[in-house]
Amino acid sequence: MGLFEKVFKKEDAKEQKNTKNKTFKHVVLRTHDIPQALKEISANFNMPITSLDFRLIDTRTFIKMDEKEEWTEVEAGDWEQFNTTEILLNPNFQVKQDYEVEIKKYKEEPWEKDLILQIAANREKTRIVATIKKGSILLPDERLTEKIRDAIHKKMVKAGMLIGLWDLDFGETLDALVAKAVVEGSLKIEEDVAFDVAKCHAAVPAVDDKLLLLYKQKQEPNEKNGRIDFSRRGFIHAVEAGEILIEYIKPRPGRPGRNCQGVYVPVEEPKETQKPDFSVSENITVEETEEKILYRAAKGGYVVFEDGKYDIRDEMEVEEVSFKTTGSIDAGVETDVKIHVQEKDSLKDAIGTGVEIEATDIKVEGNVGASAVVQAESVEIGGQTHQSSKIFADRARVNVLRGFLKVKETAKIGRIEGGSVIAKRAEVGQMIGGEIRAMEVSVKVIGSNAKIYAVSSIDLDDMRGENNKLVIDAAEIEAYHDEIKSLEERIASLEEELEKLNEKLNEKMELFQKSESAVRTLKQRIVEDKRRGIPPKPAFMAKIRQFQKLAEKIADLKAEKAELVSGIEESKTLLAGYQDMMVSAVVRNKGAWKEYTLVEYHLLTPAVTLEYRPVPGAEGEEIYLEKVDDEGYVVAVRKING
Repeated sequence: MGLFEKVFKKEDAKEQKNTKNKTFKHVVLRTHDIPQALKEISANFNMPITSLDFRLIDTRTFIKMDEKEEWTEVEAGDWEQFNTTEILLNPNFQVKQDYEVEIKKYKEEPWEKDLILQIAANREKTRIVATIKKGSILLPDERLTEKIRDAIHKKMVKAGMLIGLWDLDFGETLDALVAKAVVEGSLKIEEDVAFDVAKCHAAVPAVDDKLLLLYKQKQEPNEKNGRIDFSRRGFIHAVEAGEILIEYIKPRPGRPGRNCQGVYVPVEEPKETQKPDFSVSENITVEETEEKILYRAAKGGYVVFEDGKYDIRDEMEVEEVSFKTTGSIDAGVETDVKIHVQEKDSLKDAIGTGVEIEATDIKVEGNVGASAVVQAESVEIGGQTHQSSKIFADRARVNVLRGFLKVKETAKIGRIEGGSVIAKRAEVGQMIGGEIRAMEVSVKVIGSNAKIYAVSSIDLDDMRGENNKLVIDAAEIEAYHDEIKSLEERIASLEEELEKLNEKLNEKMELFQKSESAVRTLKQRIVEDKRRGIPPKPAFMAKIRQFQKLAEKIADLKAEKAELVSGIEESKTLLAGYQDMMVSAVVRNKGAWKEYTLVEYHLLTPAVTLEYRPVPGAEGEEIYLEKVDDEGYVVAVRKING
């Protein structure tokens, strides 16, 4: 029986084809394919399909447990016994629906005129979402919730979705919107309102096995300014204790699904192609669960893979570190990796131009090239460093420094040739030019054009050059610079606030004093009036209240002033702590002073610079500060040990 045979059984095919548009009113039929029914009605009555609409009258659900069985209708209320995971995920189970519908001419109703309603599904069609779009207007209607639900079902069946089987309860969402529309007369939707309307059984894809070499991934070449830095090509793969080196994800079977069209969704079997076939040393621990195997570093170092076995070592010897041979080495300062660079030739660079090396412990027999960067907890350089090189360490020993050296603790340098040092303590054999900034500095032999900044002491054994500058200044030392600058700025800011506040307080106090006698007189008048039974005059009371508010404001300003003064004193006390270090600092020269030597003390409270130019030829002198009054100091000189 054809789609319309039941409806048009008294008409022949030719009469159906020639039926005029004006004769169509409505048709009731049963079908499993509503879009096709609309298409055929459109063709038979020579009408645009957009001029047709339909109303769902009845829905029937049919199932069969096996391909060989006949379709069986599921009675109302019986569906739940089939709506189980065991049945729905059985590939032989099938489900379908047909619908009794009334197809009629489309006529837009007022409630749907400004309603923009859409439905969408995920890729597998296991989840259906309805959205009332931004800009929609909901008009009050006593059956609006039901009408929107029907509209959603119509859109679902047109999209081939089954209805009433896996529907979710979205009535509460619609009721809340409809209630607002009723209260406000209409409701304009300001943002999209999305809600789930149906959800079936989503398939869970199988997990193929996978072997992740995590220790390699973290040190792949980084992209800088749109370019990959190929100098960092992973010469070694450094790791910290406890770090996961390798992760093996075991294969895991998936789970089939069934979507909202009733279609069974199969999944593939998992692939197992990367199962580990290597062994590990005692330096790597193995942790296994049902889902994965983790290989974790038991100690810091770098990963080695030899003869099918993974191990972790912490000492490495290389001939040189250069772009051509190793590239930059980024082992990290906390990995316990110790690197020994053996190149000793004074005409070659043990660490080449532009490369960077980072490890816990770095020992370089020879030279450090131009623009090279060395970073470690402990650094030892047996040769010389290029003037554009940079070294960062907790502790360092450098033979000849021409570049930059920054050390958290002690820097020991054989000779400085124009280089720059920042350290907590600097011990230098010979200094020819260059600059040192440290808490304490000692130099055995100092040449010409050197600058030394310190906080507690500068000790020189033998001065052989001229034009040297020796400065005691905590603000020039990195560890204190920011704090001192912050304190100085805070004091200046608070003093500026205090000055403005004093002006305001003086104005209020002057007004208070001028008003005090008049207010006292008003109070006496009020007391006298009360004795005579006369109520206080409102104007008098207003004046007294103004005076009381003025007194309260003065009290607030005084409290604010006390807080500012306290803040200034606190900051000055902290600043004085740095000053105390400097006023007890000494500059010693066991040898003879040379021409154009300048010694400076940069004090903080008050900010003043005290200069002293030692007498050339004078030997074995110690320069210090001598207090002359509560705040004043002068530079004094005394013989060492005498």
